[in-house]
Formats: sequence, structure tokens, C-alpha cells
Amino acid sequence: MRSVVVGGGVAGLAAAIQLAADGHEVLLAEQRDTLGGRVRMREKSRWLLDPGLHLLRRKGAMNQLLRKLRAPRVLGPRWNSHDFNPIGCDKRRALEALTTMSTEPAPGKIPHFVIPRGGWSSLVGRMIAAGNQVGVTFNSGSTAESLTLGSSGKLSSVRISGKEIECDAVVIATPPRVSARLLETAGLDPAPLVACTEQRVAALDIALEGRPMRPYSGLFDDESGVIAVDMTSPDRIPEGADSESCTILHAVNLSGDGPDALAQIKELLDSRCSGWRNMTSTRRSTESVMLHPCSQNQRVDASKHIEAGIGLAGAHVISNYHLSDAAVDTGRAAAKALTKSR
Repeated sequence: MRSVVVGGGVAGLAAAIQLAADGHEVLLAEQRDTLGGRVRMREKSRWLLDPGLHLLRRKGAMNQLLRKLRAPRVLGPRWNSHDFNPIGCDKRRALEALTTMSTEPAPGKIPHFVIPRGGWSSLVGRMIAAGNQVGVTFNSGSTAESLTLGSSGKLSSVRISGKEIECDAVVIATPPRVSARLLETAGLDPAPLVACTEQRVAALDIALEGRPMRPYSGLFDDESGVIAVDMTSPDRIPEGADSESCTILHAVNLSGDGPDALAQIKELLDSRCSGWRNMTSTRRSTESVMLHPCSQNQRVDASKHIEAGIGLAGAHVISNYHLSDAAVDTGRAAAKALTKSR
């Protein structure tokens, strides 16, 4: 059985690994020149500074996959939730915001978190290595242009960068609008995907030569929606530096994006982390970045086109998880559903 995965982010990598493990011949097509999507590091410095706040849920879908891949070395130290400081709300409210990276209420159990050893680039690297081990063919710098259904209404091929690739199944692990365009080429209803509305935020990633957040491991201000987390670990700081005198700090304004939202992050740090500006060694300010591809109630049903040989994966697909855990969960679920349907 030959399958194509469109999209080389976390969801696409998880789907490709699962399909190959289930005996499929797998081609993964990624438009960018690199795999890993938004969680790969975008710049290098003496510090390991991931783009954004990426704690790993200790019993989440990503952690479960890494354990199956026998990659315990990427599972770093537990993040200290006990010293997470809520401002204007109780501790549970603050931890709910951290769990979902959203200001919306999130009933359910609060997970334990770990700081990924080597950053999220290391996690993605382990997934790529696993894909190579199970025979996934990675085709970076290639674009999926259309889907073709046969007379039976089942997938027959995917057109990738001008070439028709015959296949039995496809997992579309791309943002909602891109996924919608591909479904349209096959005459399928893209409406649920078109309805997805991106939730964008301002973010600030900082490497500090100092510990201005002490004694706290993080902050959440309920009024502004700003969340900031200390993700310091020895592997993230320059060689020879003391982790007890350095900070890797990631902050996001969950209430929105733009210059005013970014200014709110800095104002919170000014008030709660005195002197942080003078301690800054490396800083990445982002006025607008997509955090969620859609709101919780806009998530789409991945099973709708399974009988046609088409699965959907990503954080915009219905899942019990959020963010990268949702991406991994839906990627693997789409792969398993396609295998079962054949």
C-alpha cells in the first residue's frame, strides 16, 4: 500500500512514522526545505532558544510517541509547576492557561510538564531519524498541488510539483486553508476547514544572564493574558556558563497580537522581573505568530473523508489534546484509520 503525507511538521512526521510502521510505502512531501514546521529553531546562537513556549506534557501524545521510538534521552527535567505564579487568579486557572495556551476555561486534569532536552529541534530530529529507520521517503521543497479520485470515489493519485504520484491513501497535515484547497481539487467539501480562524499572538523569547524571575518558575497575568515561563536547563545555556545564573525565558500574550500585545509582555516583565532588560543576551521579539490554527469549537472531523483514502491531521483536527500533542495524536490517528479502512 502506497501512501503520501502532505506536510512535514509534527503531525505529518507522526503520520508518516505510523503509516510506515503499519507496512505502507510512504512519501512525505514538504513545501519548505526543512522538516519540523514551526517548532524548529529559526536561528542559532550560543544559547538554545526555541521559537515559542514549548513544554512537553509528561503523559501527552508526543511523549508517548517518543517512548515508542525509544528516545528517553530527549525527555528532560520536570518543570516546576509548584512555583508557577498566578496574578489575578488562582493557581488552577493559571495552569489551565499553560496547558492549553489559551485564556478559555479548560476543565480536566492538569498535566505534569518536562523541559525537552536539546529543545524541540531535538525532538523533531528524533522523529526524522525514526522516519528514516522505517523507510519513509522525505521529499522537501516539493508542493502538493492536487488530489485525484478514481471512478469509485477513492483516491488514486496526488500531484506533487508537477508529477502525478499514484497512491492509495493520503494524510493532509497542513494548515487549514492549504488543506481546504487540496480537498477542493478533488471536488470535496472544504467548508469546515475554511471556517477555521487563526489565533495569533505576540511572543518574546529571551536568553538572560541573570535570574530575574526567581523565586518563580513562571507567571500568568489573568487580566492581560500574558504568560511567561522559565525553561532554563543546563543543555540550553552556553558552554561553561552556570545554569544557576542564567535564564531561558519564553513569554506569550494569549489575548492577541500586534505591537500593543508585545508591549504588554514587556510591561509584565518590567513589573515582575526587575532588571531583565539589562540582563538580555539574546532576544527574539515577534509581534504576530500563529499559536492555534483555529478555536476549540472550530476543530474539524478527521474521519469525514477516510473512506475516500484521505485523512486530516494537525492541531485543527478534533483531539483530546492541544498544540503539538494534538498534532501527534491526530497524525497517528489518521494513519491508523487509513490502514484500518483498507
